[in-house]
Parts: sequence; C-alpha cells; structure tokens
Amino acid sequence: MPRPSNSSANPDTSSTSTPSPLHRLPVNPRRKKVAPDERKRVATACNSCNVRRIKCSGERPCRQCTTAQRDCLYPEPVERVTIPRAQLESLRRRCASLERQLAATEQSGRPLDGPQQLASPSDSHHGDGQHTIQPGGIDGRMLADPAGTSRYLGETSGATFLDTLKELIATATPLAQVLDGGSGENLAGAAFLNSVGQYQTHDSHPMVLPVSVDPLALPPEADIAAALSQVRYFIQDGNGSFTSGGIMFWPFGDVQNILSLASLPAVQGPGGVTHPGPHHRPLALYHTAFAIARLLNLREPGSAVDGQLGEEYFARARSLLGNLLDRTTYTINDIAALALMTLYLIENNRRDAAYMAISNAMTISVMHGLHKGGSGNEIGVRTFWTVYVLDRWLGCVMGRPPTTPDDAITLPLPRECPGLPSPAGLRAHVELCKISDYIVYSSYREAGLPDLLTHATVRVEKALGMLARWRANLPPTLQLPADPLTLIPVDLFTQAASFGQGPASVLSGAENFGQDRACWALHMSYNQLVILAVRPAMLMAVWKAIASIVCINQPFDIEIMQSQIEPIRACSDAARRNLRLGRLMCLHSPRQKLLLGDLHNIFNAAIVLTMHQMVFVNLRTQDIDDVGWASEVFETEAKTGNEYAKDCARVLQDLKYLAQQLRNPIHDPNTKQVLMSDERVLRDLRPDEVAATDRMDEGNDSSAAPDGGQDTSRQEVNHGALYQRAATVYQTLTGWWHADYMQFYNTFLS
Repeated sequence: MPRPSNSSANPDTSSTSTPSPLHRLPVNPRRKKVAPDERKRVATACNSCNVRRIKCSGERPCRQCTTAQRDCLYPEPVERVTIPRAQLESLRRRCASLERQLAATEQSGRPLDGPQQLASPSDSHHGDGQHTIQPGGIDGRMLADPAGTSRYLGETSGATFLDTLKELIATATPLAQVLDGGSGENLAGAAFLNSVGQYQTHDSHPMVLPVSVDPLALPPEADIAAALSQVRYFIQDGNGSFTSGGIMFWPFGDVQNILSLASLPAVQGPGGVTHPGPHHRPLALYHTAFAIARLLNLREPGSAVDGQLGEEYFARARSLLGNLLDRTTYTINDIAALALMTLYLIENNRRDAAYMAISNAMTISVMHGLHKGGSGNEIGVRTFWTVYVLDRWLGCVMGRPPTTPDDAITLPLPRECPGLPSPAGLRAHVELCKISDYIVYSSYREAGLPDLLTHATVRVEKALGMLARWRANLPPTLQLPADPLTLIPVDLFTQAASFGQGPASVLSGAENFGQDRACWALHMSYNQLVILAVRPAMLMAVWKAIASIVCINQPFDIEIMQSQIEPIRACSDAARRNLRLGRLMCLHSPRQKLLLGDLHNIFNAAIVLTMHQMVFVNLRTQDIDDVGWASEVFETEAKTGNEYAKDCARVLQDLKYLAQQLRNPIHDPNTKQVLMSDERVLRDLRPDEVAATDRMDEGNDSSAAPDGGQDTSRQEVNHGALYQRAATVYQTLTGWWHADYMQFYNTFLS
C-alpha cells in the first residue's frame, strides 16, 4: 500500500541527529500500483530512511538505523476510509459552501470567534431551486428591503425569525410535495420562498408628504373629539374607562385646549410672511394623533395606500417641530410628540424610521436629564417611561440595542397623581421591558461565552422565572384568569348559536377578563416574551421532527428533549393565551382593528402553535381553530394593502401546508413504514450507504446493484425534478437530526 503523505520539515542532511518522527518527506508519486510480491522496496519506510531518501530494510529496527545507532521509528498507521461517491460529492459541495461563506465573512469583517452557519441564505438558492441549509442558529443578519438596501436585524427580530422560517419552508417543501403525491411543477409559494434574505418595510421608499401645509388648520371640532377618543382607546386609558390607566401615557388635553392653541396669533416673519410660533409647537402632538386616527380607520379593501395614511397631518406636525435631526432645538415639551410620531411610523410599517425617531426622543430626554428626574413633575416622568417602553419594544422587535442602558436610568417609576390615570399599567409595562432586555442580551447574545452549552438552559429557566414572578406580583387591577381557555365556547354549536349577539356571547367567560384593552395588550406582551425566550428550542424541535422522517425508523418523540420539554410546553401555552386574547381584543375594538404590535404577537403565536402540531402527537382542535382565525386576520388586513400582513399570511399558509403533509410521517409508525418500505416513496430518496445497509438487513435484496448503485426503480423515480430536489435535501435532514438545539441560541455577533 502507498505510504501516507505527511508534511515535512527541511532537516540538515549533514547532521547525525535523529530526525523527528513527526517530520517526514512526502512520498514519491508513482505512475502505477505495484503488486506486493513484485515490490523491490518495503511498503513503508521508517522515518529516518524516508528523510534521508535511502532504502529501508523494513525490520524493526531496520539495518540502516541499527548501523547508525539511530532510533528507528515508523509512522503511525492511518486507517483508510471508503465512502460512496455521492457522499464525497456532497462533502465537496458543503466544503465549497463553507469556503464561500468564510470568504464573504472575512470581507465583511465579521468576527470568527465561533462556528458559523453551515450555509448562508444565498447559498441555499441555486439555479435549480434546491435548498441545502443547515440549522446553525437564529443569528442576526443583514436583510435587504424591496429597494435592495441591506439593514441589520438582530437575533430577536421578527424579520430574522421570519427569514429562518422561510429557509425551513423552502427546504422541507419538496419533501412534503413528495409525500403529498404532487408533481412539483408549481412549487407552493415559490415567489415568497425566493424572498429569503429579504424583509418587507415601507422604509424602502420615502414618505410622500404634502409640500405646503397649514399647521394651524384643524379638523372640525366633532372630528377632533372623535379622533382623540379613538386614539385614547387604542394607546392610552380608554378615555378613563381602563382600570389599568393604560400601558403608555400621552399628555392629551381636551378639545377646547386644542382650539385655543390654534387660535394663538402667528409670528410675523421677514417680508410680512406669517408662520407658527413656539407657542404652537404643542399642536404637533395632536396632528400626529389625527394621523394615527386616520390609520385606525383603514379597514376597507385597498384603503391602505399612499395619500390615505394621514400624511397631511404628519406633515403639519413635522412643520411645527422643524428638523428632526437638530436635537438642540427641542425641549422637554416636544418629547411626547416625538414619541407619538414613533408610534405613527410603527403603524405605518416604517420601523427603521421609528427606530431613529425614538432614538431622538430618548437622546433629547437624556440631554434634559429626564432619566435622572430632571422634569420635576409626574407628566415628565410618565412621558420618559413611555419613550423607554417604545425604545425597548423596537429594540426587541428589531434585535437592536436600546438607546440608553438601564444602569444609566435612576428616574423613579410613575406614581399616583390627582388628575392623571392610574400608573399601574405603565409601571408594569416598564418592569416587563426590563425583563425583555435580559432575554435579548442573555438568552441569545451571550453565545460567545464558553459555558453556553452548559448554561443556556439555565438562562432560559431564569428568564421564565422572572416572567412568572412579574405576573404573580401584578396588582389586582392587572390580573387576568390564568387560563384563557374559558374564552372559547365548548363546542361549535355554542359558537354558532351566539353569533351576532356581541363579544360577551361569542366568547363564553369573557366577563372574567373585563374591558381593559391595555391590560390585554400587556399580557400579550408578557406571553410574547415567553415565546421569545423558548422559541429557539421550539424551532430546533421542528427541524428534528422533520429530519426524523427519513433519518430513523421510529416516530419522533419530543419527550427525549427532557431539559426542554417543559419550556416548550410553556411556549405553546403562551401562544394559546395570545391567540385567545387576540380574539377578545379584536371583538371589542372598534371595527375590529388591531395595532401592528397586536398583529406581531398574534403572528408569532400562530407560528408557534403550527410548529406545536408538528412536534407533539396530540392534536388539539382548538389550536387548529385559533391558527385558522389568525390566518383570517392577516388575510383581511392584507386586503387593505398592508404588505406586512401579506407576508405573514403567506408564511402561515405555507407552514400550515408543511404541518399537514409532514405530521403523519413524523408521528405515525405505520405511515412511515409504508413510506420506507412497501411503496418506497421515501426510501428511493435516501443516499446509497443507507439503502445498502437496509438491503443487507433484508437479506441481499436482488434489486441492489453490486457496486452500490441505484436500481432501476430508483432511476425511474429520480427522473422527476421534484424527486431530485427532495433527494438533495436528504443530507440536510440528516444534519438536522444530529444538531444540538442549543445552536439556536448562538449568535457569535455579541
């Protein structure tokens, strides 16, 4: 046999010292193999003879080393491994993919202090539509908007999670279509799946604002009252009816106060031109409120288009405040308007602009010392904490750091004050946002630490413990029943009989949940943080469940994930609570309107329950009904022209298809046995070495070719493009099965 090739040093040949056994010259290449009985030299020379390029006798020690009194050492035998050519080609492709990713990483300057994903989204889209991704973690990534501009979205970002789901759907869809018996000619959601690496936002095109507006012009008095009432219901205290006092605060005055502000005289400028004075700046808050009210009433199909999004009112607010980037011109009284502008931009699906706007508001607050108590009044305190919760919410949703760290803030929490709403809701909201900071920066972002694999579970348990204590310590005015299952009728006949009789009749037990929309939103945020803390483990369970279809001969058992099973169940329960609270909120809201934050929570809950259907054996009818309701919500919202809702509706549709096609092969041994043997639907897609092992177990199957090649049946099956795509993902599925769920807490970008 040929000698193993080892790297060599360049020793001094005139020296009589014994060369190191670790430094060997490479063997001379041979034109052809020589039979052992015809060899004139031994198969393997000792290290000393190899270095000196002299003939070795092959004894131990050899004659040359004995004569020279050198140590005679032979190289350690190297085991030869033979693998099928298909697997070799697969390894070569994977190596090439890793090398491309490494080159791209080095060019972008990304740190290399930890393992990276096995394939980037761009690598998963070849010309033939194949997807060969591996689960390497929900890590932050640069995602391109529709205009092609890339922006960083972090680990907890909804867009990052959505992109990960697109990768999962794109990879598993060919397998699901094989099981479905489809032809594969029309790949479900092909246009949507091609959007891996992209995300949807209106920031990709500038907001079209009127050039000339009159900032002192106001709607009729009745319209002002109606708009403020609607806005207060959705984002504050329900016009005083919410016992929580709301989970955000805005210093709105009454209608007469607004009219009196607009009636103040304008300032005479050069050339006799009049313009609003500094005393008119408080009107910016109300113009922004009118713009939000316009968004709240967009419920008709095709209504959410440019020109109908409240741009005129937003332009009036902008003209009153001046240059948003010139922070030196702003006062404490402008902070509330800037925060409300942030909320408008969020509802308008301009999250990057909202992120900059809230950063301005927080920076101006710090410039005036509000974070240290510089306002001197309770309105300033509540305004600052409203800016704080918006800053933390955007940071969590976009996976980006907050503007001001908690350690720098010493301002006390809101307190009871005559003439102001109860501070209970805002106080609880602030405490919840502090927990979200821990989840974002501990559960996800400490992946670079060496103790990740041993302590990530501890961090998740700590986060869940913090959330549980937060809920247990809520004041009575913020407590809700522990199990929202009572919101749902016991059967469809009860629901049908109650239809059209009002929310309290449609949802049995709704009276136990009160009428406080702000309190429901607070609990939805709590449930979303539970989902956020456990979501990586849930996602890994789905990868493993799908991989089990072709990797093992037993059904997938979620119980084997012993340390994660309880958190995963808690994640599913939180999703159920959010969907039922979402139903309650939708039925009670005017025109069944939901804010973008509500839609964000509902979407994540629907995704989690769909994933739950894939990894758990027991299937709850109510879960299917809840997910179906969520899909209807996004389809209805998408009809108005909401691009975010369109994306969410497509994801839910495609993930539902996967769950329907893959659930039985995952959990039913009989179904899997048929697919793996009798009908050979899955077996014909497996690589040669696995099929060869099964043929040996069956007793030398006559259909197997002697060289391990594919039989006639397999060649016929692989003629179809769909089967070719499904066959290429087999190696990917194998990697999923052997992956550690902790990889989904890795970021390597902290």
